[in-house]
Amino acid sequence: MRAALICGIALFLCIAEAGAAQGKNKPVAKAAKQAAKAAKQATQAKQAPRSIPSKQVERLQKMTPEEREKALENLPPERRRQVENQLERLNQLSSEQRQELDRRYETLQTFAPARQRAVRQELQSLRSMPVAERRARLHSEEFGEEFSREEQDLIRGVFPGAAK
Repeated sequence: MRAALICGIALFLCIAEAGAAQGKNKPVAKAAKQAAKAAKQATQAKQAPRSIPSKQVERLQKMTPEEREKALENLPPERRRQVENQLERLNQLSSEQRQELDRRYETLQTFAPARQRAVRQELQSLRSMPVAERRARLHSEEFGEEFSREEQDLIRGVFPGAAK
């Protein structure tokens, strides 16, 4: 489905850009660019790992219920469900689990933005692997070369069973 959406947007962009090149359809070209940007953001949102909350989820958690509801109204339905599920999981954590998650989040925030993305992508990739593959990846030479010691510790901390 995502591939079809991307293909549709790409086709729309080609048509819009052709019209814009001829001096026509400028509103269409602008709308096409906005649609492509929205699709890219939606794809990135789906790829965000769930083990370390994003800044947006942290902000939502600190809001009053009324403020949170108003902010969530602006999200597309699927993203809203994802955020609400994430908030619910966070609310179910014990105080020790929450403190550990907060510590991981603070550590992640000390990394450069590019390294934050790399760590988040690695977490997502590891999460989709069977345990045996995850364990092999966490102990691979490639993993050791791609990530600093602090990044490795953070990632392994999310998967303590596989890190042993």
